[in-house]
This record gives sequence, structure tokens and C-alpha cells, in this order.
Amino acid sequence: MDNFSDFLSKNNLLIITEVNRFYLSGFRSSLGYLFIIKGKKLLYVDGRYIEAARDGVNPDVTVRLLGKLSDAADEIKKEFGISEIITEADISVRESERIKQIFEDTKIRPSVELSDMLINLRSYKTEREIEHILKAQSFAEKAFENILNFIRPGVTEREIAIELEHKMLLAGAEGMSFHTIAVSGVNTSKPHGVPTDKKVENGDFVTMDFGAVSGGYCSDMTRTVAVGYATDDMIEVYETVLSAQDSAIKILKAGVSGREADAAARNVIEAAGYGKYFTHSTGHGVGLEIHEYPNLSYLNERKLRRGNIVTVEPGIYIEGMFGVRIEDMVKIEENGARNLTDSQKNLIIIK
Repeated sequence: MDNFSDFLSKNNLLIITEVNRFYLSGFRSSLGYLFIIKGKKLLYVDGRYIEAARDGVNPDVTVRLLGKLSDAADEIKKEFGISEIITEADISVRESERIKQIFEDTKIRPSVELSDMLINLRSYKTEREIEHILKAQSFAEKAFENILNFIRPGVTEREIAIELEHKMLLAGAEGMSFHTIAVSGVNTSKPHGVPTDKKVENGDFVTMDFGAVSGGYCSDMTRTVAVGYATDDMIEVYETVLSAQDSAIKILKAGVSGREADAAARNVIEAAGYGKYFTHSTGHGVGLEIHEYPNLSYLNERKLRRGNIVTVEPGIYIEGMFGVRIEDMVKIEENGARNLTDSQKNLIIIK
């Protein structure tokens, strides 16, 4: 935060992306512009949001009605006499060019430094943010408890997905973190399979990847259960994935790299002979977006730090047979990791 404060003291900002506007203002809208000029935060939103924004923004934010952006630009230039505004680098070229035309003689400078700074800022979760994530997770876990009584032979993947989402909403979720995954049998070998009208059968694995939203923050969990019975091969794969996840969680702490965490899970799976069937990274950050920095990946050599929240989700996917994924969210602490997911992980066989 100190680096960002120092950056603010030297620069004037225009925050355009929805997620960063929400992070810095406390209010989410599909359209809006957040100016941070000489220490003042000014959020421009149109008439659809003006009343809600005034009630919902952080105390240090002033809300103004947005008519035409050109009028807001003239207002800002006249009020503050600025010659340059910095924007995030991850806005579209079209949007960047439009902003430049509107501000005319004011220099608009997209900044990778600003974008990276915001990514790093958002990767550290405050206690307030963690409370929202835990609440979202509680909605998902309630849905999981209920779905165990719903899954049976003859129920379709699509029906399972709908029921999970229904239960999360009934529990209090604002929405879903992402499109719910519910796949069964041979479809469980697809890490991001889309629910179909395939009916669950005895001897199937059912993999469910789902999450809820609370206060704008996401949760994310995956559980794989068996229906009727599980073969020895299914049990072996399941136990291998569970062991891999446990190994990764055990080494997680501040100072461990994403690459080291990924290796801890991957080494277990490779030692069991299933290395080629683990086809994705071990985890990712979670927050206002379902996929955030940092990643638990062999590509990420940067160190985790206290306050990061990441998923740990190794998997084995054998095409034409079945797949298993188990996913928890954990909070990185100085000397370990706090697991934020309470749902049972030992293999559940639904009779």
C-alpha cells in the first residue's frame, strides 16, 4: 500500500476497469469512471447508479452524476488544472483512444506499473475481504451438503448444476463465482466440462466445481464423489489426488513460490504414475475475480505472501474413463496456510 500511496502522490489517475473501480471505491457498476486527482476520489456514474452509489461508496469517495464523459473531462480539467492522467494498461486500445480524444490537450498515459500495482494490492486480502470470502464459501458448503441428498442414478448433470446454484442463492449468495461445473462418468475427465443431459449412473464419479459471491468476493471449491460404488482404480486415483493436495497445502506459507507449491502436488501425482494426466496448474488466487494473482504454477517463481488467498486443486483426468479434482481455498500466513474450506474431502460414496 505504501508504494501505491507514493504513486498516488505523484500522479493523477483514471480507473476504468470495473473490478478496480469497485476495489478502490467500494461500489460496483457496469459503467463508471473513478478519478483520483490530488488525493481526491471522484466517482462518476450515470443515473442508473447515482442513488445507490451515494449510499454504497467508501467514505473517502465523492459521487458525481455522469452525463457525457466529455463534460466530466472538462469539469476535471477546469477544477484541477491537470496536464496528464494515468490509466490502467489493461483497457482496450479502442477505449484508450476514445479517452485520449475526449481529453484532447490532456496527456493520457496507460501504465503497466499502475496495473501491476493494483494486481498486487488486490492479492493481499484484508480481514474484511476475508470475511466476505468466508461468507461466500459458507453458501457453497451449504449447497454441497444439500446436493449429497440430491445426487442419485437418473439425475442429470444439468440438474445437479442447477440445484447447486439454487441452494447457493437460497443460502444468501449474490450470484455465482462462475458457471457451475457438474460432470459425471466419462465426462469427469474434462477439467472444465459443461453440464449436459447425461444421467448419473451407478459406478460414476461426479465432479462439481462451484462457488458463490458475497460482498462482491468469490469462493471456489471442487468436490468429487462416487455414486453406488467406486472401483479400485477410482479409489487409487482419488487417494492420489487427495495426497497431492495435502502435500501442497502442507508446504504453503509466506515465502514459498508458486512453482514450489505446484511441484509439491505434481511430484505426488507423477510418483504414482499419473503425471501426464495432471494437465493444469495447482491453483490460483481468488478475490473480486475468480482467477487472480498469484498462481500456483511452474511458471510462477514469485514468492507468496501473507494475506494471499489461493486455491489448491490438483487433478487427474484419464480420457475415456474418469477424472478427479479436489479443491480447497487457503489463506497464506507467515508460517503456514489456513484452510478456508470445511467440507469433507475423504471419498464419499453415495448409496
